[in-house]
Amino acid sequence: MNHPNRRRAMTALAAAGVLLAAGCTQGSATRTTSGDGRKIVHYMTFTAAPDHLKDLAELEKSFEKAHPDIDIRVQTAPFDQYFTQLQTAVAGGTAPDVFELNQDNFTTYADSGALADLDGRVAKSGVRDHFTGSSLSAFAYQGKQYGLPSSFSTELLFYNEALFDKAGVAHPTADWTWQDEQKAAEKISALGDGIFGDFQHPSYLEFTKALAQNGGSFLSKDGKKVAFDSPQGVAAATWLTGKVGSTMPTQAQMGGAADYDTKLFTEGKLGMWHSGSWFFPTITDAGPKKWDVVLEPAATSDKKANSVFQNTLALSSQSKNADAAWEWMRYLTTSQEVADLRIDTSWELSPATSGELKKRYVAQTPPDNRAAVFDALDDVAPSPQLVDQAKIADIVTNQLEAVVIGSTTVEKALHKAAAEIQPLLDAADD
Repeated sequence: MNHPNRRRAMTALAAAGVLLAAGCTQGSATRTTSGDGRKIVHYMTFTAAPDHLKDLAELEKSFEKAHPDIDIRVQTAPFDQYFTQLQTAVAGGTAPDVFELNQDNFTTYADSGALADLDGRVAKSGVRDHFTGSSLSAFAYQGKQYGLPSSFSTELLFYNEALFDKAGVAHPTADWTWQDEQKAAEKISALGDGIFGDFQHPSYLEFTKALAQNGGSFLSKDGKKVAFDSPQGVAAATWLTGKVGSTMPTQAQMGGAADYDTKLFTEGKLGMWHSGSWFFPTITDAGPKKWDVVLEPAATSDKKANSVFQNTLALSSQSKNADAAWEWMRYLTTSQEVADLRIDTSWELSPATSGELKKRYVAQTPPDNRAAVFDALDDVAPSPQLVDQAKIADIVTNQLEAVVIGSTTVEKALHKAAAEIQPLLDAADD
């Protein structure tokens, strides 16, 4: 099961940011030709580990059969180790030819010079036809394409049907608002016996989404000024932090367990859970017996904004086998063979999934409302492209946590976060 703990990844990225700058000028020290004369393409990924290593091996075998002059060498690492290993490779001049990045840290790698410009290859190959404009633009930086979308998952509202029925509350719908969710959470929490109505981490990623769900924006239109320190931002932060200790557990109750929310839901003690479609296999295997998903509520029913987490494949700017590496990238991101296998194995979905494959995916249960995974793509909460993404994320999250423990107010927290973030934006703009 891939659990994208994105905050941990961004923290690791901040700690090793200097490695990127140091490594982007060094050539790759990895072997480029195999003993039989084939061109070696070194590939590094996190989404395959640990559950999809056999699936990746199957794709590798199929690709090499169609490309007998290319030898794919795979390196995988679990998510919480991946970026440290990748950053070390980049810094040491041994960066893989192709590597996977998530949306959170793409901009930092693109800004460092570690990624090859793909504009020419995209224009000549026709791969643009396989993706939506927004999917491709998520991995463009300063007007140039530096990555191909490789997989995506969406964040939804998971809910326990049995707890809703026991509390006498109607099941959530796509038209729900924050107020509807709050009322349901209060009634479910009132059931007692260690049951909580709701769970949503007060964090940077949840804040940027809630901000969009309330008609606000994290940055000004030109991307140079903070804009979250606003009435919409105050309402969004209040919505997130106000749940803790009322309809969701406190940190003390969680005891520091990173997967406390997952256990609460699987054990049938959580009414609603804001989480991602990557958890479908886990919840199917572990329980509860009756559960489903729906699009997340917004401040008002006309302001939908959904988190869509995308991963990309990037080509190292120092690759010695760039043409062969590009063929591997194109296969993994546009092939229907890959898209089909992803659906069959409950891997993260391919952005190039066809209409027929979508129908087959939606027909799988549970959950019954799998269509929500694709419905979320209609209203995507914008993800700010920030060079200092890790630092900025930590600033916002730390201030939200300060509100939760009662050491500051929402208004003061956002003011302080804005004051700390603006200099980072100014420096990146210089």
